Amino acid sequence: MKRIGLLGGTFDPPHIGHLLMAEEARLKMELDEIWWVPNRVPPHKEKTSRTTAMDRLDMVESMTKLNKCYKVCDIELKMEGPSYTVHTIEKLLEKYPDYSFYFIIGEDSLLTLQDWYGSDRLLAMVKFIVIRRPGYTYEEHETAPSITIIQGPVIDVSSTLIRETIYEKKLNKFLLTKEVYSLIEERGLYE
Repeated sequence: MKRIGLLGGTFDPPHIGHLLMAEEARLKMELDEIWWVPNRVPPHKEKTSRTTAMDRLDMVESMTKLNKCYKVCDIELKMEGPSYTVHTIEKLLEKYPDYSFYFIIGEDSLLTLQDWYGSDRLLAMVKFIVIRRPGYTYEEHETAPSITIIQGPVIDVSSTLIRETIYEKKLNKFLLTKEVYSLIEERGLYE
C-alpha cells in the first residue's frame, strides 16, 4: 500500500519551512510520496494578498521539482467554495482506495484541530503527522491514536512574514527556494 503524505496550505508563498516539514515527514514516517495540496479558499483564513490560484500553483509546482517524491495535488483548486480538509480526504480515499494518507500539520495547527469542520470524521479517515514547533508542548498522551508527533528542524517563518518583508523591501531571500523567489520577482507578487 502506497503511503502518501499530504501537505495542505495556501502556499502564499511556499517557503523553506514547508520544505522542512515535507521532508521530515517523508523521511521519519517512511512515506512514498508527498502531495502538496494548495487550497482554493481556506475556510479559516482571510485572503490578504492579490496572488491568483495560478500564481500559487506555479510556485508549488516549482517546489515539487526539488524531489521526485513530491507531487502537486490540485484537487482543492478544482473545488467550488471553501476547501474543507474532510471533503478533500473523502474524495482522495474514493479515488485512491488502496493508498494510505497522512495529513502533515505543524504543532500550532494541532491546537485547533478539534475545531476543524468534520474533525471527528477526519481523524477516523486519515492519520496526522504533527511536526513539533517551538513554543508548543503537546505531549503524545494528549493526542488521539491517529496522531503522531515528530521532531524535526524547524524555523520560525511564515508566508505572512515573507509577504510583509517583500512589501517592506526587507526580504531574506534564503527563506524561499531560488525558483519561488524568481517567480515572485518576475510577477511582482506581494509588492
